[in-house]
Amino acid sequence: MAEEHSSLSPIQLTEEQRLRAEANRVRALAKRKSILDQQLQRQQLQHSTDPQVPNPFWRLFKCRKLSSELPSHHSFSSNPINNLSTTDASIVHKPETPLPERFRVRLEICSPNSFSVTPEPAPGFLYPGEAECFHKLENWLSNAMPTHYTQISDGLKASVYELKDYDVVLKCLKNSNCIEIEEVPWTTYNVVMKLSHSFAVGRWIPCRPEHLSDEKVEELMKKLPKKLLNTLLPFQLDGIKFGLQRGGRCLIADEMGLGKTLQAISIASCFASEGSILVVCPAILRYAWAEELERWFPYCLPADIHLVFSHQNNPAHLPRCPKIVVISYTMLHHLRKSMLEFEWAVLIVDESHHVRCLKKKSESGEIKAVLDVATKVKRIILLSGTPFCQGHLTFSIR
Repeated sequence: MAEEHSSLSPIQLTEEQRLRAEANRVRALAKRKSILDQQLQRQQLQHSTDPQVPNPFWRLFKCRKLSSELPSHHSFSSNPINNLSTTDASIVHKPETPLPERFRVRLEICSPNSFSVTPEPAPGFLYPGEAECFHKLENWLSNAMPTHYTQISDGLKASVYELKDYDVVLKCLKNSNCIEIEEVPWTTYNVVMKLSHSFAVGRWIPCRPEHLSDEKVEELMKKLPKKLLNTLLPFQLDGIKFGLQRGGRCLIADEMGLGKTLQAISIASCFASEGSILVVCPAILRYAWAEELERWFPYCLPADIHLVFSHQNNPAHLPRCPKIVVISYTMLHHLRKSMLEFEWAVLIVDESHHVRCLKKKSESGEIKAVLDVATKVKRIILLSGTPFCQGHLTFSIR
């Protein structure tokens, strides 16, 4: 019995084992305390999000940003409200400054004897609204009476005035300080103003040196073959007269399939006696132009039409300049120097809207080549069935 009792006596721990057990106990207590703290924080968070219980102030407070380098004398209080300076408090509660009211007025030519005034929002300013803008315009433009109101292509409403009142309207608008003005380009206004006299009297009045009288136009049209005249439709005859009246400097913008090529050929043939004709078109249309020229150009043989496909077809290599040269935009750029050495009587630019559409990096050189040739040609016929913005080609109206 004594031996059995001695076997159940407590085990004696060494000093090292006792220290290890104490360290494990401390770690276990710390872990349990950490778990309890996390549970308590979750309960407090749920309690604060309850709409029936107001959030404590310290949870709504947003501290301002501090710079990485703080002065040595800067100290913080345990209360976050005491840490707010007077400047910070004023920034937090300062209301936003409202944007000033301002709008833009766009002036555009809309007919041979009228122009439109369109209010539109100005970037960076508060737009007062269409009704308020027209109310202000009526007060400012009391000296000019609008003929009517219209809706332009972009959905905005515009007031229309007679072209003779343009200077009065522009002067009144410039006297106002709360609007921005987009004027009609001076070159465009000058040309339209001169041509408006013909519209007012109902007959053509030449107003530039290159313009031709109606008598001279009729004389030139009599030179066209009867077969060609019988083929032309009434609107095409009007287009040819329009181009001849302006001395062969015009833009024909009929839609595709309405015979722009035939009108251009008719106008160019009236000036064929003055020299060679240059046709600039997309590369894919060179053969189409050659076929139309062979068919309709008076007294033109296939040998009189020269197509340029590469440097080998440079007209400078021929013993004499052909009657008609058809070239693409790209080849005109490559042969720019030699093409400028010729004296062209008429320049026809097909798909002329490409001259202002920068789609490729190489197109800038092609555009410059067309413009350089155009500056040396007296008679220029532009063709385009694609709508374009104002300010398309300046040499077409000079």
